[in-house]
Amino acid sequence: MGNFFEELKNRNVYKVATAYAITAWLLIQVVDTVGPNLGWPDAVASNLIKVLLVGFPIALVLTWLYEFTPKGLKRTGKVQEETIDNKRAGRRLNHLIIGVLAFTICFMLVERVFFADRTTINTQQKASIAVLPFSNTSTDDSFAFYASAIPSRIIDELAIISGLKVIAEISSFSMKGSEQGLKSMAELLDVNYILDGKVYYNGLGEKIKISTQLINANNGFIMWSETFEEDLDRIQNVEESISRKIASNLRVQLLPNEDEALAKKLTDNSDAYELYLKSREYSTKRTDRDLRKAIAFLNQSVELEPNFAEAHAELSFLYGLLYGYGSLGKEERDERKKFHLNKALEINPNKPEVLFANAQYKMDILNKDSSQVISDIRKAIELKPNYSDAHYLLFRALNWAKQSELSIKSLQKAVELDPYNSFHTSMLVNRLRSRGEYERAMAIANRHLDVFPEDHRMGLIKGIMLIDGPYGDLSEGFKLIYRRYKNDPTERWNLNYTLNVALNLDIWPLAEKLARIIQLRYSDTRAVYNNLSTLHYFKKEYSDVKEIIDYSEEIGVLDKETFIEESSWLNLLHGNPSKAIEIYENGFPDITTPKILNDKWNLSLAERIATYIELLRANGQEEKANGFAKRLCTFKDEAVKQSLLGENPTNWLILECYYATNDISGFLQFLENIFFEKKNRMYLFVNLKSEYYRRFEKDPEYQKLFNKIEADVHRQRAEVIEFLKEQGDWNPAWDKELGLE
Repeated sequence: MGNFFEELKNRNVYKVATAYAITAWLLIQVVDTVGPNLGWPDAVASNLIKVLLVGFPIALVLTWLYEFTPKGLKRTGKVQEETIDNKRAGRRLNHLIIGVLAFTICFMLVERVFFADRTTINTQQKASIAVLPFSNTSTDDSFAFYASAIPSRIIDELAIISGLKVIAEISSFSMKGSEQGLKSMAELLDVNYILDGKVYYNGLGEKIKISTQLINANNGFIMWSETFEEDLDRIQNVEESISRKIASNLRVQLLPNEDEALAKKLTDNSDAYELYLKSREYSTKRTDRDLRKAIAFLNQSVELEPNFAEAHAELSFLYGLLYGYGSLGKEERDERKKFHLNKALEINPNKPEVLFANAQYKMDILNKDSSQVISDIRKAIELKPNYSDAHYLLFRALNWAKQSELSIKSLQKAVELDPYNSFHTSMLVNRLRSRGEYERAMAIANRHLDVFPEDHRMGLIKGIMLIDGPYGDLSEGFKLIYRRYKNDPTERWNLNYTLNVALNLDIWPLAEKLARIIQLRYSDTRAVYNNLSTLHYFKKEYSDVKEIIDYSEEIGVLDKETFIEESSWLNLLHGNPSKAIEIYENGFPDITTPKILNDKWNLSLAERIATYIELLRANGQEEKANGFAKRLCTFKDEAVKQSLLGENPTNWLILECYYATNDISGFLQFLENIFFEKKNRMYLFVNLKSEYYRRFEKDPEYQKLFNKIEADVHRQRAEVIEFLKEQGDWNPAWDKELGLE
């Protein structure tokens, strides 16, 4: 046996094996590094490995049988003596091995030292992609929607794959028309790969032509490209094929359930699917006009295909958005959401989109137990890990369940998957503000606005941040918000924020103008109550407040509890305290008993009790009021000690404690600190003007501080008036109404 191994050595078999292994490894590394950048298919690398594996034993056999000499290949004898030629062959193999090793070391140094910072945009997760809207090359504009609808569906399909990070449609599509290069886009979206493409279709029985290319955003190399020509009714097959080839080229392994989900069509009805695709162009835009267009297309789609689960689920979701951002009434919202949700649940209750719609309905309409909602959302995310809207809904549900830290993680995940969705990002900014992380919140807002300076939602949020602490700049905040309003002067939230900031600056004639627009355009929504009641309270027009409350209750946008609170408070302001407390105690019998003093409190209960204390004092029930006031202050101490609330709710609670206990000295000192030191100025002046602290209003020290606050507000108002005059938007008649003549 020893002679056999000695013979292997003499015939240089060991050296050939070593040289072969090192050379094979080097070839595989070169192909693995260079191949993707040159657009080579995965088959090149896999076939090379197969060839090298097959070649290894062949090389060893040939080495045993033959010897390379200066005179060429010679058949080796039965016993190989150590000749001069054999020594030379061994030395040549040694040189070969040393050379290959030296080349390998150089290759590794070049790759890891010189190209270390060029490998990926995101070094933590290589498999990350953004799908851009495709270019429309069709001559018929009526088919242009395919250029956005097809990549939108590809995003949906890729979102199923757990081994891949997929940027959501809103953020990916926000890069359309951007002057940023591919690498800059990838850095903004925090991905390493970009899918781009073109769509050509002109109808008339032609096939749709889709050209795609998967690009390494770091170096611009095209990793894969392909053109598909297919009948329109087979477009779902093309979308599936593209998704699979992306996963393959990014070397992401599909799990069995993911493979099965990709293989399933949404519907076999091509006309219904086309209408579904058309709706995608409008469904992500939160305006009344766009939401109604999306809903119209989806309704046509389910008429053609009643068993289209995803379309029904989307309709349930969009009717909710239309209520929040458009002019849909509450009763119709509830009816439509319930109808389409039940249809979706009948067809396929386990679709991620159906689970999402069901969870949202349970939370927003039924106010179901948060654990049921959280369970449904987590199941939807399990089936579709890159579902950014589901991560956002999970944030809301966890926040509802008082799981603050988990909720913020879900919100951050939603923003990671959809970084330029201004709705999600602005919510993150607000949450950071409430935690006192002002610099971080402002940095996120500024970064967003640096990329999209005209984004109206983030502009509104930054304007509010400037008005509130620690900045307290009413003038600059108003200017930023007003510019957003001017860009879209009928959009609901532009009107809402501009009206409220105008009141904070004591420019109520402008607020009246905006209120008329809200009443005209959004008459069947809660926007009328939210804004017009605030305006009429500010102007002490209590009969008008009552009309607004009665109207809002009649059309079903005002819940029973709010109606009771408002009715009671109005009776108090009208000088009828006994009627006010009767309404309140009949409406909220639980809070009148001593048992409530020993219950666990939250902010909502504290707000309700604060109103009750005011009613008790107005009716001369001082002893009972003192007992509730003491418990309110105990809750305040707990909230402050444990940091249970954000800064603004905490400030309100501290003020309420001073007010409830008739501590006017502490009240005035803290009020001055809030306005002038902390600069928390959002809504504070409005509350003071609206008799929120009515029992203190006749105190000379209170009046002195109020005049000081009012003077500072009017100083900033003067700056805003000059701005409005420059804009050509100041009505000279307002000078007389405000006493500025």
